[in-house]
Amino acid sequence: MTKLLITSACIALLFSCNNLSPNSKKTTSAIKKADRSQKDKSIAASDEDDGNVEPSFDEVKAELLSRYNKVEHVDTTIIVEKDTLHIQEKYYCLKDNAVIVPKKYLWGGDTTKDFVTHNFVSCIVIIKNKDTIINKTFRKSDFDNVVNPEERKYAIIFTASFAGYKKLYDSIVFCYSITVPLTDVGVPACIAVNRKGEYKMLDEYAKLEN
Repeated sequence: MTKLLITSACIALLFSCNNLSPNSKKTTSAIKKADRSQKDKSIAASDEDDGNVEPSFDEVKAELLSRYNKVEHVDTTIIVEKDTLHIQEKYYCLKDNAVIVPKKYLWGGDTTKDFVTHNFVSCIVIIKNKDTIINKTFRKSDFDNVVNPEERKYAIIFTASFAGYKKLYDSIVFCYSITVPLTDVGVPACIAVNRKGEYKMLDEYAKLEN
Protein backbone atom coordinates (compact mmCIF):
# COMPACT_ATOMS: atom_id res chain seq x y z
CA MET A 1 0.00 0.00 0.00
CA THR A 2 2.78 2.40 0.93
CA LYS A 3 4.63 1.63 -2.35
CA LEU A 4 1.40 2.33 -4.30
CA LEU A 5 1.02 5.75 -2.64
CA ILE A 6 4.64 6.67 -3.37
CA THR A 7 4.25 5.58 -7.02
CA SER A 8 1.03 7.62 -7.40
CA ALA A 9 2.71 10.68 -5.89
CA CYS A 10 5.64 10.42 -8.31
CA ILE A 11 3.30 10.12 -11.31
CA ALA A 12 1.31 13.14 -10.15
CA LEU A 13 4.51 15.15 -9.67
CA LEU A 14 5.72 14.15 -13.14
CA PHE A 15 2.47 15.32 -14.79
CA SER A 16 2.62 18.51 -12.77
CA CYS A 17 6.13 19.27 -14.06
CA ASN A 18 5.12 18.53 -17.66
CA ASN A 19 2.13 20.88 -17.39
CA LEU A 20 4.37 23.70 -16.13
CA SER A 21 6.99 23.26 -18.83
CA PRO A 22 5.25 25.18 -21.70
CA ASN A 23 4.70 28.21 -19.46
CA SER A 24 8.34 28.10 -18.39
CA LYS A 25 9.46 28.10 -22.02
CA LYS A 26 7.19 31.05 -22.78
CA THR A 27 8.60 32.97 -19.84
CA THR A 28 12.17 32.26 -20.94
CA SER A 29 11.32 33.33 -24.50
CA ALA A 30 9.75 36.55 -23.27
CA ILE A 31 12.82 37.35 -21.18
CA LYS A 32 15.12 36.75 -24.17
CA LYS A 33 12.92 38.95 -26.34
CA ALA A 34 13.01 41.69 -23.73
CA ASP A 35 16.79 41.36 -23.52
CA ARG A 36 17.11 41.72 -27.28
CA SER A 37 14.84 44.75 -27.28
CA GLN A 38 16.89 46.38 -24.55
CA LYS A 39 20.09 45.52 -26.43
CA ASP A 40 18.75 47.17 -29.61
CA LYS A 41 17.94 50.31 -27.65
CA SER A 42 21.42 50.31 -26.16
CA ILE A 43 23.00 50.00 -29.61
CA ALA A 44 20.88 52.88 -30.91
CA ALA A 45 21.85 55.01 -27.93
CA SER A 46 25.50 54.11 -28.48
CA ASP A 47 25.26 55.20 -32.12
CA GLU A 48 23.88 58.55 -31.02
CA ASP A 49 26.69 58.95 -28.51
CA ASP A 50 29.24 58.18 -31.23
CA GLY A 51 27.83 60.98 -33.39
CA ASN A 52 26.49 58.72 -36.13
CA VAL A 53 23.13 60.49 -36.27
CA GLU A 54 22.81 62.56 -39.42
CA PRO A 55 22.15 66.29 -38.81
CA SER A 56 18.82 67.66 -39.96
CA PHE A 57 18.46 70.09 -42.87
CA ASP A 58 17.82 72.94 -40.44
CA GLU A 59 21.00 72.11 -38.51
CA VAL A 60 23.06 72.07 -41.70
CA LYS A 61 21.58 75.41 -42.75
CA ALA A 62 22.20 76.94 -39.33
CA GLU A 63 25.84 75.83 -39.51
CA LEU A 64 26.25 77.53 -42.89
CA LEU A 65 24.59 80.76 -41.74
CA SER A 66 26.80 80.87 -38.65
CA ARG A 67 29.88 80.97 -40.88
CA TYR A 68 28.90 84.22 -42.56
CA ASN A 69 30.24 86.35 -39.72
CA LYS A 70 33.20 84.20 -38.75
CA VAL A 71 36.78 84.98 -39.73
CA GLU A 72 39.38 82.25 -39.25
CA HIS A 73 43.07 83.10 -38.93
CA VAL A 74 46.34 81.23 -39.13
CA ASP A 75 49.44 83.05 -37.90
CA THR A 76 52.46 80.84 -37.33
CA THR A 77 56.15 80.39 -38.07
CA ILE A 78 57.81 77.25 -39.42
CA ILE A 79 61.54 76.68 -39.85
CA VAL A 80 62.57 74.46 -42.76
CA GLU A 81 66.33 73.92 -43.04
CA LYS A 82 67.77 77.46 -43.23
CA ASP A 83 64.47 79.14 -44.05
CA THR A 84 62.14 80.80 -41.57
CA LEU A 85 58.61 80.89 -42.96
CA HIS A 86 56.08 83.24 -41.40
CA ILE A 87 52.61 82.07 -42.48
CA GLN A 88 49.37 83.98 -42.35
CA GLU A 89 45.98 82.93 -43.64
CA LYS A 90 42.61 84.65 -43.41
CA TYR A 91 39.50 82.65 -44.36
CA TYR A 92 36.22 84.56 -44.50
CA CYS A 93 32.86 85.08 -46.22
CA LEU A 94 32.47 87.67 -49.00
CA LYS A 95 28.74 88.16 -48.37
CA ASP A 96 28.28 88.66 -52.11
CA ASN A 97 25.03 86.70 -52.73
CA ALA A 98 26.81 85.23 -55.75
CA VAL A 99 26.13 81.52 -55.25
CA ILE A 100 22.78 80.09 -56.30
CA VAL A 101 22.04 76.49 -55.28
CA PRO A 102 19.23 75.02 -57.44
CA LYS A 103 16.17 73.92 -55.53
CA LYS A 104 16.63 70.33 -56.76
CA TYR A 105 19.55 70.05 -54.31
CA LEU A 106 17.52 71.13 -51.29
CA TRP A 107 16.56 67.79 -49.75
CA GLY A 108 14.83 69.50 -46.82
CA GLY A 109 13.31 72.86 -46.03
CA ASP A 110 11.82 74.98 -48.80
CA THR A 111 12.22 73.14 -52.10
CA THR A 112 10.09 75.60 -54.09
CA LYS A 113 12.90 78.06 -54.78
CA ASP A 114 16.67 78.20 -55.21
CA PHE A 115 18.92 78.95 -52.26
CA VAL A 116 21.13 82.04 -52.45
CA THR A 117 24.34 82.15 -50.44
CA HIS A 118 27.86 83.63 -50.48
CA ASN A 119 31.36 82.80 -51.61
CA PHE A 120 34.21 82.28 -49.16
CA VAL A 121 37.87 83.04 -49.86
CA SER A 122 41.26 82.34 -48.33
CA CYS A 123 43.97 85.01 -48.29
CA ILE A 124 47.45 83.50 -47.90
CA VAL A 125 50.61 85.45 -47.09
CA ILE A 126 53.99 83.75 -46.62
CA ILE A 127 57.18 85.58 -45.74
CA LYS A 128 60.41 83.63 -46.19
CA ASN A 129 63.11 85.12 -44.02
CA LYS A 130 62.37 88.79 -44.86
CA ASP A 131 60.86 88.42 -48.31
CA THR A 132 57.16 88.02 -49.10
CA ILE A 133 56.99 85.07 -51.48
CA ILE A 134 53.20 84.98 -51.87
CA ASN A 135 50.30 87.29 -51.10
CA LYS A 136 47.22 85.96 -52.83
CA THR A 137 43.49 85.62 -52.23
CA PHE A 138 42.28 82.19 -53.40
CA ARG A 139 38.75 81.84 -54.67
CA LYS A 140 36.59 78.88 -55.62
CA SER A 141 37.57 79.25 -59.27
CA ASP A 142 41.20 78.52 -58.36
CA PHE A 143 40.13 74.95 -57.58
CA ASP A 144 38.43 74.34 -60.97
CA ASN A 145 41.06 71.84 -62.12
CA VAL A 146 40.66 69.58 -59.08
CA VAL A 147 36.88 69.54 -58.55
CA ASN A 148 33.90 68.20 -60.51
CA PRO A 149 31.74 70.32 -62.86
CA GLU A 150 28.93 70.27 -60.28
CA GLU A 151 31.16 71.84 -57.65
CA ARG A 152 32.54 74.40 -60.12
CA LYS A 153 29.02 75.70 -60.69
CA TYR A 154 27.43 75.56 -57.26
CA ALA A 155 30.04 74.95 -54.54
CA ILE A 156 31.73 77.22 -52.03
CA ILE A 157 34.96 76.92 -50.06
CA PHE A 158 33.04 75.56 -47.11
CA THR A 159 35.79 74.82 -44.57
CA ALA A 160 39.47 75.64 -44.19
CA SER A 161 42.25 73.93 -42.24
CA PHE A 162 46.02 74.34 -42.00
CA ALA A 163 48.01 71.19 -42.75
CA GLY A 164 51.50 72.63 -42.13
CA TYR A 165 54.73 71.83 -43.95
CA LYS A 166 54.71 68.65 -46.04
CA LYS A 167 58.12 67.29 -47.00
CA LEU A 168 56.67 65.31 -49.91
CA TYR A 169 55.85 68.58 -51.68
CA ASP A 170 58.44 70.77 -49.91
CA SER A 171 55.48 73.06 -49.40
CA ILE A 172 53.19 74.68 -46.89
CA VAL A 173 49.77 73.08 -47.34
CA PHE A 174 46.32 74.55 -46.74
CA CYS A 175 43.26 72.28 -47.05
CA TYR A 176 39.62 73.00 -47.83
CA SER A 177 36.25 71.41 -48.44
CA ILE A 178 34.74 72.49 -51.75
CA THR A 179 31.07 71.76 -51.12
CA VAL A 180 27.66 72.57 -52.57
CA PRO A 181 25.88 74.34 -49.66
CA LEU A 182 23.20 72.38 -47.79
CA THR A 183 24.21 69.12 -49.48
CA ASP A 184 26.74 66.33 -49.09
CA VAL A 185 28.10 67.00 -52.58
CA GLY A 186 31.71 68.06 -52.33
CA VAL A 187 35.38 67.11 -52.34
CA PRO A 188 38.48 67.96 -50.32
CA ALA A 189 41.21 69.99 -52.04
CA CYS A 190 44.43 71.67 -50.95
CA ILE A 191 46.81 74.46 -51.89
CA ALA A 192 50.53 73.66 -51.68
CA VAL A 193 52.89 76.66 -51.64
CA ASN A 194 56.59 75.90 -52.04
CA ARG A 195 59.50 77.97 -50.73
CA LYS A 196 59.73 79.94 -53.95
CA GLY A 197 56.16 81.12 -53.56
CA GLU A 198 54.92 78.86 -56.36
CA TYR A 199 51.65 77.09 -55.67
CA LYS A 200 49.69 74.17 -57.03
CA MET A 201 46.29 72.73 -56.26
CA LEU A 202 46.06 69.21 -54.82
CA ASP A 203 43.02 67.04 -55.45
CA GLU A 204 41.24 64.67 -53.05
CA TYR A 205 43.76 61.89 -53.70
CA ALA A 206 46.81 63.86 -52.57
CA LYS A 207 48.95 62.21 -49.88
CA LEU A 208 49.34 64.43 -46.85
CA GLU A 209 50.98 62.11 -44.32
CA ASN A 210 54.45 63.71 -44.54
